[in-house]
Amino acid sequence: MRLPPGLRRVGVLAALLLVPGSAGAFSITASVNRTSVQIDEQIVLSVQVSGEAANLPDPQLPSMPRFNVHAAGRSQNFSFVNGKISSAIEYTYVLVPRMIGNATIPPVAIDAGGGNILRTDPIAVTVLRHDATGGAPAGAGAPGPQRAPPAGAPPPGAPPPGENSPDVFVTATIDDAHPFINQQVLLTVRFHTAVPLLGNIEWNPPATKGFLNEDLPPPPPQETVIKGRRYSVSEIQMALFPIESGPLTIGQSSIRCQVHRGMAVDPFAADFFNQFFSRGITTAEPKTLSTRRITVNARPLPEAGKPPGFAGAVGEFRLRAETDRSEAAVGDAINLTVTIEGKGNLKGLGEIALPELPQFRAYETVSSLNQSKDGTGVKGSKVYKTVLVPKVSGDIVILPIKLNFFDPKAEKYVSLQSDPIPLKIAPGQTAAAGATGYQAPAANGAILPVTEDIRHVHDAMEVPTLHRLEAALAGAGWAHLFPLLLLFAASGFASHRGRSLQDPARWRARGALAKSRKRIREGRSERDPQRATQMISEALTGYLADKFDRPASGLTLRQVLDLLKQNAPGLPAGHLEQLKRVWNELELFRFAPAGTYHADPSSLADGVGELVRALDEELRR
Repeated sequence: MRLPPGLRRVGVLAALLLVPGSAGAFSITASVNRTSVQIDEQIVLSVQVSGEAANLPDPQLPSMPRFNVHAAGRSQNFSFVNGKISSAIEYTYVLVPRMIGNATIPPVAIDAGGGNILRTDPIAVTVLRHDATGGAPAGAGAPGPQRAPPAGAPPPGAPPPGENSPDVFVTATIDDAHPFINQQVLLTVRFHTAVPLLGNIEWNPPATKGFLNEDLPPPPPQETVIKGRRYSVSEIQMALFPIESGPLTIGQSSIRCQVHRGMAVDPFAADFFNQFFSRGITTAEPKTLSTRRITVNARPLPEAGKPPGFAGAVGEFRLRAETDRSEAAVGDAINLTVTIEGKGNLKGLGEIALPELPQFRAYETVSSLNQSKDGTGVKGSKVYKTVLVPKVSGDIVILPIKLNFFDPKAEKYVSLQSDPIPLKIAPGQTAAAGATGYQAPAANGAILPVTEDIRHVHDAMEVPTLHRLEAALAGAGWAHLFPLLLLFAASGFASHRGRSLQDPARWRARGALAKSRKRIREGRSERDPQRATQMISEALTGYLADKFDRPASGLTLRQVLDLLKQNAPGLPAGHLEQLKRVWNELELFRFAPAGTYHADPSSLADGVGELVRALDEELRR
């Protein structure tokens, strides 16, 4: 069976997109914007993954107990030139130091396939004390313009009602209490402290049912004066996108901290040493602070003025379309790039609708997301690339590409369209060789040349090598079904990937057990006990983080126990006790001074593997 040339080319392209890159085709690098910071500053960690494949593996962040880690966006580049695919994704993370001293950012890893794990080099950084010069902290710019709080809401810096000037308090505000569906809402949680704190603070995010949410990088700490008392203010921000209309509730978030309460013992007391060893030199008062619940009334998008073909995009966007060349020949590849950039839920943008292209053979559109986050929310661009192959010669125009979206600020629908793209297409080699087929007339009505010379008749048959190869391929029979099968596989993979993008938390939870078991196997094969124990610890924390859709970095035992009690009320008490024992043993081995504690990684792997299996059985019920 001989397939048409167009279908064969589509099959070849599908095969190129489906073939995974080998370990040697991938690379990963990591860099920071600075290696020396003060305790109130931030470090920007950039991780770049590149390779000769359309789909690149996601980076696996290690445990970083000395930092609070916040994802700050990603940008992606994709190219398909001369049949060769190359792509690169840069992930940006903001690291907020939690401790003073020398620290190391451990290697970031990717799974390159075939059991090959690629890692970056560790990065050494130094965290210094705050330089108390009386000015603003280094790196802290002037505060940006503040939006007025919603009607009925307290001002951003006001303490809870009924309290004059507490030592510590927390507030939560939103910038819009009446958004439209899919409109970005900024939730800001401000933690005010007027007294020293001991240890690290622990934040539990609110429940956001009915919203899609994105964590935003925190701004540098600021200082403010409220009722004559000076406070240090730390902010936590989230971008929320309501996905249904009506009243929605942002649940309570809580902060746990230890407030310093001065000397615990009298240095002049007769039993000073007894008090010192029993109580310590200072006292700490545990505090749990909770924000108020916030009600958001999400409005449906209006029906009046809704343009045909509207796909639900909400935000402020710009549209641009361009090609990589303005002149080509029949059969050449032209890259059409459509860029949508602006502010809003870029992940919610669907596929772009291209105009009718009868003069081209158009291949599947590949999209990439370039997303950044800051104090104003989520913004960036989404890029769509399509390979076009001209079928006719002459002056051809790619008609304008249209985008319809709803602007929540103007409260109206906006229709954009790109400029038309003129192209000059010359006859290709097929036409010059005298191939028969349809040729579109030139724009000026002139006759297009089909041949440029006479094809002479030879007395001896000479079959070119290319023709012999084509004849051999034509006789391959059922082998021509292979590209078609690859095309079906590509469609299935795209459908599977689409479902995973619609509900990433569910797919992350489904793969939690397999990823944990793989990490445990790696820990068993590791010869270095310290490294093996770290892998086994990451297998446990990674499983729990994937199961509950939480970041693995900074996950605490208390958070895990609370999540298990909420999601599996019938979990046997023995499982919780085993989790506490294994967790504490792993922490003791990882953070104890070298040579002071020894453990058998094999037995730890057995214990973690059994614990993860038991927890997974209970959570599936």
